[in-house]
Amino acid sequence: MMRRIFWKSLGVALIVVGITAAWTETQQWHGARGAFWFHHGPMGYVTHELDLSHAQKSQIKSIWEGERPNLAQLVHELASEQKEMDAVTHQGGASDEGEIQEIAARQGATLAKLIVEKEKLTGRIYFQVLTPAQRTKADELRRHWSSRLDHIADRIGDIPAEK
Repeated sequence: MMRRIFWKSLGVALIVVGITAAWTETQQWHGARGAFWFHHGPMGYVTHELDLSHAQKSQIKSIWEGERPNLAQLVHELASEQKEMDAVTHQGGASDEGEIQEIAARQGATLAKLIVEKEKLTGRIYFQVLTPAQRTKADELRRHWSSRLDHIADRIGDIPAEK
């Protein structure tokens, strides 16, 4: 049970990080934050690595603005379900396993919707905004990210149980 909660929480965290990264990309950069790309978080890194033009950044911003309401609704739904889960699991006494399973199933469905929306957004940017050379670089970055996730999973699996 705890393992499922951990992986679902990890999935939620990854989705929230992705959404936050996309949101930060749409914000205006201010000179006070520094002159280097790495001061702008993960999307600053991606922008730098893909060498996005100002026109491409504007296109991404407009795509994001179009998807933002739908994603916001799904994130609110997920937050509401998490509040329900917290209410059930943090109440005094034994938790109702059936109720926990029902809320977890709804959270899983909401996460699935969020992942689908993220992939739609990523696909639109990939095919409508990026040049072929940028797509190649983006594919390389994705492979690198996947290998990092594998490495993290290996490290989690190698941690000995505490006494």
